[in-house]
Amino acid sequence: MDGQDSTRKSRLADSAYYSPYSQAGAPAAHPNGNPYAPLRARALATLEAMGYDPKTMVERGVVWAEDQDPFGHVMHSQYMHFLGTCFHRVMESYDEYLTEQEYDDMIHARKVVPVIKKYELDIKRQVKFPDSLIAAFRQEQILPDRNIGTTSLFSLKQQAIVAEVKGYVIYMDTKTGRAADIRTLGGGWTRLFEGFTRNGENAKRLKEAWDAEHPKSKSREGKAGPSKL
Repeated sequence: MDGQDSTRKSRLADSAYYSPYSQAGAPAAHPNGNPYAPLRARALATLEAMGYDPKTMVERGVVWAEDQDPFGHVMHSQYMHFLGTCFHRVMESYDEYLTEQEYDDMIHARKVVPVIKKYELDIKRQVKFPDSLIAAFRQEQILPDRNIGTTSLFSLKQQAIVAEVKGYVIYMDTKTGRAADIRTLGGGWTRLFEGFTRNGENAKRLKEAWDAEHPKSKSREGKAGPSKL
């Protein structure tokens, strides 16, 4: 527009993650520019190198009217909302190992279901609009009756993990209400146990390699950054 500063930052570009033109299949380049594309590429490369599973990642843009508190920070309750979609994606990945019937039985709680038993949320940094966050899961260890993992939120703008959940689900027999050893169920459940064991071993190798290349300084070790939202 005439008289408008051409160097001024575009607010539409700042929230380009809302637009369908940011997605694969768009017929043309993003009409407002898309500053998140290179940030997303760096974020995904970092997360994969840290051992996070690319198949179950979820991206969620921060919504100005829904996600902020009166101080302009993303509310802590929203962190779990963002992470919860990734939890569901992990459960959907069971489809790789279970038969159609086994998966259907799990979804409808007919036999054995994964149930969140315990988790701890560590809010490491404040997040403000505009930004887009990637929720990513890293397999840590699977035991006969439970699955242990780490799910993190990675900010595209900050290029850092802003929140992290460590916890586990138990595999509960819906008829007894008790934990079940999925190795004894046979079929796809045995394949799932073996597959997630391999996933955990691979994730551990990647994380150890990342930690060796990116040692934490003593001054930063254990430092969580601002977390009062």
